[in-house]
Formats: sequence, structure tokens, C-alpha cells
Amino acid sequence: MQFTELTVKEYSNFMSTTPLMSHYFQVKENIKNREGEGYPVVLLGVKQDNQVIAASLFSKIPTFGSYMYYSNRGPVLDFHNKEVVTFYFKSLDQYLKRNQCLSVKVDPYWIYKTYDRDVIYKQENGTNEEIVELMKALGYHHTGYTVGYRPDSQVRWMSVMYLDDETPNSVMKQFDSQRKRNIKKAQKYGVKVRLLSPDEVDIFLDLYKKTEERTGMISRDDDYFRNFAINYSNKVIMPLAYIDLDEYIEAASEELSSTESKRDQMMAQENKSDKLIKKISELDKQIDQLQQNLLDTTELKKTDGQILNLAAGIFFSNNFEINYFSGGSSKTYSQFMGPYAMHWYMINYCFEHGYNRYNFYGVSGDFTENGEDYGVYRFKRGFNAQIEELVGDFTKTINKPKQRLYQTAGKFGRVTKKISKQILRK
Repeated sequence: MQFTELTVKEYSNFMSTTPLMSHYFQVKENIKNREGEGYPVVLLGVKQDNQVIAASLFSKIPTFGSYMYYSNRGPVLDFHNKEVVTFYFKSLDQYLKRNQCLSVKVDPYWIYKTYDRDVIYKQENGTNEEIVELMKALGYHHTGYTVGYRPDSQVRWMSVMYLDDETPNSVMKQFDSQRKRNIKKAQKYGVKVRLLSPDEVDIFLDLYKKTEERTGMISRDDDYFRNFAINYSNKVIMPLAYIDLDEYIEAASEELSSTESKRDQMMAQENKSDKLIKKISELDKQIDQLQQNLLDTTELKKTDGQILNLAAGIFFSNNFEINYFSGGSSKTYSQFMGPYAMHWYMINYCFEHGYNRYNFYGVSGDFTENGEDYGVYRFKRGFNAQIEELVGDFTKTINKPKQRLYQTAGKFGRVTKKISKQILRK
């Protein structure tokens, strides 16, 4: 085996063909994204018989005159192969010592445990405790089996739909009643989904900001999303769920006319049974509801326009899965069930394009009703999404003397800042 820097072509060929579990942060499109943020990138891999068998994208983050090397969701390799894992990380140590590395961090896309949608541990799948122990033996510090969201770490818990040997009909049957009902509502309203182009990212941002203000979630800079939309090319997918009110009014008017005609036919019958009278009463309620919906929709069109944007999302694809990154929706138009239409569209996208995993991505890992994202978990659980727990973060100091100086300088800076604040308060 040979540890080496890879060319972009070598790296891209490996990532686009590997059957190994990989992440959208490890595709070649992220090179331009990271470099655009000011972080140099190096592609480090292992070859065997001139074939790449392991690879990772490392960002070099300037730190105290050196670099902190960070592989976001890497490396991509067969973590069950102890020989390959050991060779990769021992060779990585030697490379980093020669290339101005202060410390290194990896948070591999490696599963630790799996659970069903009710967070019941799947004993038949076992754990990957041995890989955590191997990383520790290689000198890496494991930050632990964390729960919750942290600003300095990627999510460690994910919610995933498995689509192997399934069809749209079979997965729909596995949804809870609320998911089924809301998807059918969106279909009845005539909600449509189209894919936004990179230059339409502001449509997504408008809906994202509305959700951000409503939920108080962590704010992200607009350029953060724009860079993904531009740099990730066809690896980024931005669905927009919307409704054309003219089309809805036309369909609702036809349904109203049909319902009124059916009621008139029933009313024309001379001898009306109790059962028929009950049916007429039910139709009267439907007619009243349809008339009210038409009135409300006509007024809504006057104030808000013909086309209403309901929900939008950013998804990433690789050869492994479709991954939901972020989304936004309008509470004002929540009755049209835009988010449900969007997710149903993307689940079908998986079937149409041969993906066997639909990854709703992050959940906090706190599945109690007091959990910070319990509502998010319940939403994803309703789609029969299973829970995957990842192994977590690993860090290692490469230049120990300089790291001690860096930590000392950091402590001094924090103390100085604290004293300055106290002086300012007086």
C-alpha cells in the first residue's frame, strides 16, 4: 500500500465509484467550496496496485502559524479493514509532521449503532466499538458519544429512510397517518414541485429566513448557501413546493359544480331514505366547505398573487444517498402542506435515480419530549426513518510543543479579554 497526495481526477474517480459509505462534504465539489472560504485543501489517500482504496479531503485551517487539518466526514475507507485503517492513520501522522500540522480532527461517516424509528437498538447489527478503540490505540482522542447540537461539531445522530427493495407505494404504507394525510392534502390542493437553478437560490433563502425567524434556529450567512448552490453544481438539488392559485381555483370550482350536481340529483328523488338524507347532509357540508375555500383562495390571490412559494430545501447527492441539508417554509400557507409535498417529491427522486438511502440527516440524540428538537424527530419518525448513531469526533495533537504554546496564548488572551470587560463595566 502507498500513502500519497491524490490528484483531483484520482480523488473524484474514487468518490464517484466507491461502494463505501461517503458524505457530500467529501465530494470533489467541496474543494472549490472550502478554498472559496479561505482554506487550502489537500487530498490524501492510499493506493494498492495503483488503485485508490482510501481517500479524504482535508481542509487546512490556519492556526498559530501552522494548520489544523480537518477532514469533515472523512476519511472514506473500509473501516472494518483494520490493516487499511491502521496504515492510513499511521501514514497520515508522518505526512502531517512534515507539513506544518499543529493538530488534526476527523469525524468519520462511520456508523456506531443503528436503531429503529422508536430508538430501539438493533442488536442484530451490533456496534462498531472496535473502530473507536482502534482510533484510540492510534493515539486519537475520542470526544465521546455526545448528544445534542454543538457549534464545533457535526451532528452525530441521523434519521434515515432505507429504500432497498421498496417502491413509492410500499414506503407510503409505512408512513404514519399524519404523513399520509398531509401528502394527500398537498396532492389534492394541486401543490407542485420544481427544481430551482443556482441563480434562484434567493427563493430558498426567503423561505429559510422566515423559518429561521419563526423557530429561532442558528443563523447562517446568505453566502454560505450561495456558495453551495454555485460550487456543488449538479450535486446540489433545490426543490421548491409551490401552488398556482388559478389552477387550484379551477379545480375547486369543478369539484364544487360536481358536488352540487350530485346533491341536486339526490334531492330530486321523491322517497328519501334516512341513509340518503344523511348523504345529502354530508354533501351540504362539503359544498359549504368548498365555497368557503374558493372565497378564501380568491381573496388570497388578490393579496398575495397567483403563485405562492410554500417550501424549499437544499439537498446533496453523491453515489451513496440523497441527503437533506436544510429547508424553509411559509407558516402563512401551511394549510397547503408544502414541506410534505417537497419531501415526497424527493423520496420519489431517489427511486427515479437509483438511490437506496433518503437521509433526513440530523437529530439531536435526545429523543425525550424535553429534547431540543423533539418535534423534528417526530416529523422524521412519521416517515418511518430509522436512527443511525455515528462514531463521533477524533482529534490528535501533532506538534505538541507548539500546541502547548498555542493553548497558553489562548488562555492568556481569554484572561486579558475578561479583565478588559471588567474594566469597561466599572
